[in-house]
Amino acid sequence: MLKLTHSFYRYSRVTCENIICYSTIVGQHTHLSCRGETCVTWNGAQLFGPLGPASFQSRLLSSIKKRSRVKRSHINANATKIHKQMNNSVQPTVTNFSYGGQFEISTDGTSSERHSDSDNDNKQTYIPPDFRIWEPVGKKSSSFEGFRFRVMSYNVLAQYLLECHPYLYTNCGLQNLKWKTRAAKIYDEILSLSPDILCLQEVQVSHLSTFYSKFEEMGYCGIFKQKTGERQDGCAIYFKKSLFDLQDHITVEFYQPKMPILNRDNIGLIAKLAPKCSPGTPVVVATTHLLYNPKRTDVRLAQLQLLLAEIDRFAYSNDGKESDYLPIILTGDFNSTPDSAVVTLLDRGHVSASPYRDTSDWKKIGVTDNCQHLSVYLNRQKGVSTDFSMIKIYNSDYPDGRLDPGSDPQQHTELFNSGDLAHPLHLKSVYSKVKHDGHIEATTFQDYWVTVDYIYFSGHNALKLVERLRLPTAAECAALGWLPNDHLGSDHLALAATFELNTLKSSL
Repeated sequence: MLKLTHSFYRYSRVTCENIICYSTIVGQHTHLSCRGETCVTWNGAQLFGPLGPASFQSRLLSSIKKRSRVKRSHINANATKIHKQMNNSVQPTVTNFSYGGQFEISTDGTSSERHSDSDNDNKQTYIPPDFRIWEPVGKKSSSFEGFRFRVMSYNVLAQYLLECHPYLYTNCGLQNLKWKTRAAKIYDEILSLSPDILCLQEVQVSHLSTFYSKFEEMGYCGIFKQKTGERQDGCAIYFKKSLFDLQDHITVEFYQPKMPILNRDNIGLIAKLAPKCSPGTPVVVATTHLLYNPKRTDVRLAQLQLLLAEIDRFAYSNDGKESDYLPIILTGDFNSTPDSAVVTLLDRGHVSASPYRDTSDWKKIGVTDNCQHLSVYLNRQKGVSTDFSMIKIYNSDYPDGRLDPGSDPQQHTELFNSGDLAHPLHLKSVYSKVKHDGHIEATTFQDYWVTVDYIYFSGHNALKLVERLRLPTAAECAALGWLPNDHLGSDHLALAATFELNTLKSSL
């Protein structure tokens, strides 16, 4: 993987099948936007104004093999500055099938590019009638007087990643790979599910102002965190401004300079959303996209350990009378199967981590084997809250990364590197992962149909799962064919769930 040093403008040389181009890489940023309000942070410096034109995007060819061996490669050189013109056959333009042109909304509020793929031999995908239906979970209370809301999680497939890995989509029709076509289907799907909170992964930076701003026009407010390094996508959380107020939010960077195992550019995003009907009962919503590499469970487990530590710090509430965790909802593409150590840690609250450890010393960033910051653990015993300046992890969103010495871990070595991991958040999965008849559920195709996307929620007695959008079985997914297709705009299936929040019980 090409590693670039941090600077505002950087030049990189990318080679693909004897084709060489030079492109300008724009620094990472965090984006917070509501309609009419935009705040962009560039490497710690805060700027106000619109995000900027789509020309900020950069195309880098990744050497990582995702699902199969590389058969052929293409590269998109549609970057801010081109020093050497590439062959037109591998440089997507507005008329190129992969670029797809601009996204538009028709006058009736639906997308205007949803049509069948003529490049796929006119074969229509068969969708079973019960493919995606709402399934009730438990019993609905007829006398419930709390707050009911819907959460959706969706890996929308960043267009630049599709273009960097065309060999993964050779069985898809060319029309279905256009961003204009895919965006229309993604837009329609989100519109039909009408989530109150929308968690997205693989959100492309250059599409924030050209596509995702459409949701702001519909009454959503969004926060966004770009992956670190040279990555041009990230995670976003959108919420309906009519229902929620954003009380606070933090970002999590899984690149930690002192930790060899945490050397990747993945990130997490966590928001504290308060229902307008009950401002004193906020819900903590987190989303992430963990590393893909199937052989690196060790990295994903380490990334999750860091994410859970930040959720633990952010979601804990102490009003002087009572202390407890706020209701928590965790979503994302974990790139982990249900039998993995990552999912086992979430499901059971503990897992043996010995097979996945290297020489990284967790004392260096002060994160214990209980997925907590040491400073948080010690301060809670004193009844003191902990802000970012008191912890040891790195985050480029803060001045100088704020890599603070914090508490001395040498006095508490028994809390680190034991080979076992646990967490105190008491999380439950929205989905069963296996149907009652034994058939496994699936959310995407990675050599075979498998679940890697999840929604978890805390066992807080104020938060109750009411219904979920049914996931199909792996066998049923075979009827879909390759994704994206005529009906679906991403290579992942969307997840969604409806929750009830008892505003009386959740008030601390």
